[in-house]
Amino acid sequence: MKKIVLGIVIGLGLGALGMWTVQHEHGGAEVGKADAAAKPAEKPKENPLHLPPDRRTAAGITLAKPVEKTVQAEVPAFGRVLDPSLLVAGLAEVEAARTALATSEKELQRVQKLFAAGGNASAQAVELAEAAVARDRTAQTAAKSRLLAGWGREIAASSDLRTVTTALETGRSLLRLDVLPGETPADQLKVAQFGLAGTGESFEAEVIGVAPTADPQLQGLSFLALSRGRILPAGAALRATLAGSGEPQKMLTVPRSAIVYHQGSAWIYVLGEEDTFERKLVTPGRALGDAVTLAGGVDDDEQVVVTGAQQLLAAELQAGGAPEEG
Repeated sequence: MKKIVLGIVIGLGLGALGMWTVQHEHGGAEVGKADAAAKPAEKPKENPLHLPPDRRTAAGITLAKPVEKTVQAEVPAFGRVLDPSLLVAGLAEVEAARTALATSEKELQRVQKLFAAGGNASAQAVELAEAAVARDRTAQTAAKSRLLAGWGREIAASSDLRTVTTALETGRSLLRLDVLPGETPADQLKVAQFGLAGTGESFEAEVIGVAPTADPQLQGLSFLALSRGRILPAGAALRATLAGSGEPQKMLTVPRSAIVYHQGSAWIYVLGEEDTFERKLVTPGRALGDAVTLAGGVDDDEQVVVTGAQQLLAAELQAGGAPEEG
């Protein structure tokens, strides 16, 4: 009897427990639904490139249209900084030969006058003086020929030791600039723009003549130049541009600050519809002071971000809109 009563009690307890579990789960589900209904719907992400005029002003973003400029044709060149000691040695040899010849010529004139006046000068002395003049003249011709073969006609004809040493002392460097095969530089080149390879700096050099030898690898025209106000280490690699022989072209330019870079590509931002900026892939060209030419990618009537482009790129990247490679 006691076992029967105990079984009934246990059964009633298990039944009550089951009913409580069902009610609790049902209540929890209802509470969950109520909580879900009470939560507000998530707002869509704001476009970081949507900036009305007041927000643009607050962010310091300024706009400007591309500027059309007439650009002279140019050709690329590669080069290096030369060791000037060989040129100095060649010029010094020519100078020494010139001085020796001038001295021997004066001596010949003195001996000839003495011999003509019946003074203390024999015919043999005259012959020796004439031989010295011939020797020194040959030495001068040989020195000039070596300078011509090694450094070209322009340098051999116009340069002197004092000019070159003065240039070196005032911080100028001797450069060799090699043009690619098939490229045609302008006639009568006077100036070249150059910079150290791997840097964005640009400097000016005075072209002093055509080099007498071609680069064994490039096999194009080569020029010798002197940098202006820039001391460079001998052997340093250079990139340069020379004026080309083609007709000037009109090209659109934007300030350097308008161009931003991401993963090796160049971009600009232009103002689109509904105060929303659009990112465009561009190909920068020549540097013209603080401006850069663009080979397509922008129209002359578009409003380009010239201040604050980097801010827009950072905002777009933060929002997950990383530019894709073009």
